[in-house]
Amino acid sequence: MTSTPHSTTSPRRRILTVAVWLVVLCLVVLVPGRSTTASEDGKNAVRVVATTGILADLARNVAGDRAEVISLVPEGGDPHTYEPSLRDARDIVHADLALSNYLMLEEQSLIRTLDANLPADAVHVALAEEASGYGAEIIPLVEHQSLDTVWLGLRVHGADAIPEVGRSAQVEMTMTGVDGPGDVFAYVTGTFGTPQPVFSSGDGFDAGNGYAEDTIGLPLDAHTHLSWAFTKPGVYRMKLATRYLPSDGGRARTLATQTVTVAVGVDPSSALGGSTDPMVLESGHVDLTADLGGGLDGSTIALATDGSPADDTDQTGADAAAPDPRQMQLLDPQEAVISVPPKALLPIPGDPAFRFLGRPGTDIYQLPQAVLGKHVHGEIDPHLWQDVSNAQAYVEVIRDQLISIDPAGAGIYRRNASAYLEQLEEVDEYVRERIDSIPESHRELVTTHDAYGYLAHAYGLKIAGFVAPNPAGEPSLADRRRLSATLDGLKVPAVFLEPNAQRASTVLTDAARQHGIEVCPILGDAFTPEITTYIEMMRANADSLATCLNP
Repeated sequence: MTSTPHSTTSPRRRILTVAVWLVVLCLVVLVPGRSTTASEDGKNAVRVVATTGILADLARNVAGDRAEVISLVPEGGDPHTYEPSLRDARDIVHADLALSNYLMLEEQSLIRTLDANLPADAVHVALAEEASGYGAEIIPLVEHQSLDTVWLGLRVHGADAIPEVGRSAQVEMTMTGVDGPGDVFAYVTGTFGTPQPVFSSGDGFDAGNGYAEDTIGLPLDAHTHLSWAFTKPGVYRMKLATRYLPSDGGRARTLATQTVTVAVGVDPSSALGGSTDPMVLESGHVDLTADLGGGLDGSTIALATDGSPADDTDQTGADAAAPDPRQMQLLDPQEAVISVPPKALLPIPGDPAFRFLGRPGTDIYQLPQAVLGKHVHGEIDPHLWQDVSNAQAYVEVIRDQLISIDPAGAGIYRRNASAYLEQLEEVDEYVRERIDSIPESHRELVTTHDAYGYLAHAYGLKIAGFVAPNPAGEPSLADRRRLSATLDGLKVPAVFLEPNAQRASTVLTDAARQHGIEVCPILGDAFTPEITTYIEMMRANADSLATCLNP
């Protein structure tokens, strides 16, 4: 959840954005030249900005007093959603070295801010990508389904056919119209449960401003989850268009248009009309997809699906994994129909934040977003640091980058890195010992965030599932029963929630406690006021898992 939703924004927000960047430009022009010359005591020879607190902590352990290290995402912030501030831009302007994780972990606007404001002689290192050359293991992102309707998201596929390699390049997808009996809404739900509209037919479509209010930008080869709502039963035909925006700021290029059919609360077999026998998509992952596989001139809009039939998902839904991009099917929207079943009818919640959907309590058809939180990602899991050996590779990358920028401090960086790598070796052993203490039959991990694939892969856990009730709807009795069946079927003694997701997961926590299942903490992307270092985080996670999963 974490998306780069809304690369195109409202007029008011665009005016504010322009004003902010004018100030940033002034700062770039007026600030004095950067100096990487060490002070007499050798301190603060280098200025480093890191996107997250975790990366900043790794860097501080290597740099010691010789560098000033600043984290752009504040304590407790979510890198999937964090929007950069003017202060961040000012810090970036002064940096000698920028450290991002990338693999689409960070909000794309943060990456663009780094690329736009770093001085020409500064270095920007994407640690997750560089670490693979230092022995880090990279694994596919795995998402487990725990809901029994389609996950309808957005995707950019086939970017290998495009010569553009810049991280700032993106494809914009726009909804330009809807034919149907009611209104259509699509939105992302933030980590704290706040909806952010992406598409909305309720207020019309404004061609005059380029459909700015109904456009979303996605990096190349990205995927994002959305929640959807349809106000009335019937057949909807959603008109979509795509544009390509190169990373060099060049002219946008119109790509393709297409109409996608959705059957809501009605028999989907005749939705395309005539004698056509459509493929009905009613479970698993389905993505409205900008397919670039034919190059920019041959790009299309397709429906990407994992092809899982409805009976592939058992009652718990824990075994239905995300589509492997190598096995993903691309379907012509003229030959397939997305089905929203009658059981998707749910009341609009009373929270004023959902008022754009209609009057609270009114029943509408809803497809929930697959995971909690605004979330854009690629096919590779970006959370490498959950395997301590990968964090060690990060440390080696940081050491070598600092030496390259500040050769005079090479001895300091090598000594600090060596000592820290030894500490991380001890942490790796500690995590392994704590998880080894859990009987194999109990090593089942259930969370609301797909951030722990590396933890499971490295230390012998199994990702049992992601249990995330639809945050856009007040759960019905049937919803609670399905959630109860999921928890019963998974046979786990505990579920694990990140601290910043607790308030948005009250239904899960209530259901867990009713079933005698413990709700335990786990940290993924950010520290807390009590846990402020990577070593503390990994030890705390290991302790929580061992305490809560042991019988």
